[in-house]
Amino acid sequence: MSDLVSWIGDEHSPNADLAVALRAIGIELDVAELYSFYFESTPIGAGDVHVYSSAANESILVINLYRDLTDQLDIVTVSLRIDPIVFPLVLPHLRRFFDAAECQVLFSQSSHSKQLRLLVDESRYPILVDESGYRQQIIFHV
Repeated sequence: MSDLVSWIGDEHSPNADLAVALRAIGIELDVAELYSFYFESTPIGAGDVHVYSSAANESILVINLYRDLTDQLDIVTVSLRIDPIVFPLVLPHLRRFFDAAECQVLFSQSSHSKQLRLLVDESRYPILVDESGYRQQIIFHV
């Protein structure tokens, strides 16, 4: 989660490559606000799945903000469906964003993502998280 923003002194702003990628796919997301929400308002053992849709095309960004009880690195899952027209513009920025991340877990591309399909399947929610008893919700941002 900490890689979503860059720090200059006491101020944080969205990672430049991530901001360019989100603009290119037409997703309006205040990354700095999401960062603050995660650390200031999401307790450990809680966190929902947030879906951001593009107004310009078929792209979506899905981020699972669940804070695992034992996660000391604040790792979140981000999945994207990128409209084919903007894909060549976006991919280099996403790759640079990932390559510069302090904690790199997985960067993968596929034509059909099982992870993405599961995350956006509304019939699965609320999901009971066994380790904490939290009932995870899916939240759509328009």
